Amino acid sequence: MIRLLISVKNAEEALDAMHAGADFIDLKDPAVGALGSLDDAVSLQAVRAVNQQAMVSATVGDAHESLEALLALILRKSDLGVDIVKLPASSLPMHADGCFALAELIQRHQLKLIAVMFAEQPIEWAWIPKLAKMGFYGVMLDTADKQHHLLTAVDTDTIRTFVRSCETHHLHAGLAGALRLEYLSELTLHYPSYIGFRSGVCRDNMRQNNLLPHLVKEIKDKLYKHNTFCNKIGN
Repeated sequence: MIRLLISVKNAEEALDAMHAGADFIDLKDPAVGALGSLDDAVSLQAVRAVNQQAMVSATVGDAHESLEALLALILRKSDLGVDIVKLPASSLPMHADGCFALAELIQRHQLKLIAVMFAEQPIEWAWIPKLAKMGFYGVMLDTADKQHHLLTAVDTDTIRTFVRSCETHHLHAGLAGALRLEYLSELTLHYPSYIGFRSGVCRDNMRQNNLLPHLVKEIKDKLYKHNTFCNKIGN
């Protein structure tokens, strides 16, 4: 089953997205980067509004000055009560000690972490099994530049390989990046774990603008039909 992730910037949008059928409510500040960290107080309001009726994720920003700062921020976001914390793969430690520290943090606090790889950058395929070994929940393929959508940043073979590699290593595979309803039929062919939207469900397709619940519902309805059809075929 392919699930729907919707990025929101406040509690009102979180409720709108949830009531329109979003499976994941992703807390993000679209004004400060691809993975803009949303204010903690605003995030807490959204977590309380959702009240465990949907999965909630939070982003930690696009860059971090040190491993220690990243680990502290992951815990800070987790302490808000979110289910999942998303972080850029570019901030992950390359050395063994750093990987061990992150794996230990995941295990000690029972964290669900998603690493975000940006499609405009060379994909580090060797990182996918490493992330699985560290205990990550999943990996997302997204775009850093929201002026271009995912299907213009990478070809379909790359998307297919990404999803299959995640499946092989038992990681949830996410696809995102300035996506719109009209791209859904092509993306569902790859059967990712979830597909994420922000700009495509906002007024005038501008990610800083307010979310439009009817667009969320339209995408959810199309995903529901796809999932139902696949279940029938599978049975």
